[in-house]
Amino acid sequence: MNELVFYAAISNDGYLAGPDGDMSWAEKYLASGDDYGYFELVSRSSAILMGRATFDFEIESGVQGPRPLPTYVLTHIPEFYKDVLDENIFFTGGDIGKVIDLIKLKHPGTVFIMGGADVANQLLDANLIDKMRLFVCPEDLGSGTQAFKDDTAYNNFTLVDEKQYSSGIVEEVYQRLV
Repeated sequence: MNELVFYAAISNDGYLAGPDGDMSWAEKYLASGDDYGYFELVSRSSAILMGRATFDFEIESGVQGPRPLPTYVLTHIPEFYKDVLDENIFFTGGDIGKVIDLIKLKHPGTVFIMGGADVANQLLDANLIDKMRLFVCPEDLGSGTQAFKDDTAYNNFTLVDEKQYSSGIVEEVYQRLV
């Protein structure tokens, strides 16, 4: 079964990142020892889709080594990454529906949507996300990068599960309405 799963940590007031893309606010929750279902999702996924900003953040944070899955990075400037030689990373752009069709054709199964806000909103606008796993962190950022452009992001979804972690994070799982 092909399924697109958006997986993200968001602040209590709906931000993916603080001002200037700051993610340090979320990093402290990783110290809790919980993996928040990350490894389970990766192990059952066939590919990863992420935006350029998320990919750049990983590079700046020192995330290196071979990718566990084929990773597609949405960008308008693929030539900027000509020095990235990992054979499991693909730089792509254009119509989001066609990108998803290509990924599904090459990698049937679950596609792990790993961020960011622009990618999620493009997919929501095209009604392509099947499930959202949102990890709501117990703090307000007040500004930064909003996860969703408006409250309509939840219109085509229903809350199907909720889990409280010892770190204070609440996982909310939303399934797209049929």
